[in-house]
Amino acid sequence: MDSSACSHHFTEDVDPTFLHDMYFGPYVEEKLICDVIEFPIRAIINCYKQGLIKGDTMIDFSYAANIYQILPIYKCFKDIIILEAYDSCMKDTENWLHGGEHSLDWSHAARIMEELQGTSTDWKEMEKDLKSRVRHFSKCILENENPTDPIVLPKADCLVNLCLLGTISKDIDHYSRNVKKMSTMLNKGACMIIIGVFNASHYIMNGKKHHILCFTETDLRKILSDNGLRVAHMEVSEKTSCIKTVTFDHVFVVCAVKESCD
Repeated sequence: MDSSACSHHFTEDVDPTFLHDMYFGPYVEEKLICDVIEFPIRAIINCYKQGLIKGDTMIDFSYAANIYQILPIYKCFKDIIILEAYDSCMKDTENWLHGGEHSLDWSHAARIMEELQGTSTDWKEMEKDLKSRVRHFSKCILENENPTDPIVLPKADCLVNLCLLGTISKDIDHYSRNVKKMSTMLNKGACMIIIGVFNASHYIMNGKKHHILCFTETDLRKILSDNGLRVAHMEVSEKTSCIKTVTFDHVFVVCAVKESCD
């Protein structure tokens, strides 16, 4: 479709509650939950089993105040930093951290993780433990020289990015620049986990089409290599959902290790 017909999220805010209820929440289509929640959690667990995820500090810089993507690995880290691209997501994250009313519910994602790991966990205790490890949350604008200005963050050992890069990047070159900027937040030898979709076009939010960058696995591998990141593990899953309000062919999870110095 003509990308000019889409709104771009680098110029507009987002609605985390709508996106949760429509695409990530417990009552969305079962196959969509398999595509966007179960598959990424399984792939991240596989990254952990390979010893790729370790260290002291993790940054999560994801889309629409989602946290389910870090549930399988948050216990690996003493310190967690949550970055948000939008003011609405900052408010939602603050509300969640402080136990406010109407916080987004991720208990269904915790149950999926339990089933995949063959464990049993009390969601409220897990959520409490996760919150206790969050040392900082901040607005992040990758276009800025220091994306978290005026705060200077410590280098991290892992950075997780769920579905954000594809919505904020105007084109392939912009996506590559964003990956490069994110890599500066990492120590050498740290890992960057990107969850996204291939051959996408748009999705619907509040009745309006919003941009998702269309690119391929070949594009992604070149971007990572060009920016000093070695693909250590990648999984790709074909879309099974018939949902019409979001277009993509495949979901991917890639874990890339930073090999270059800034």
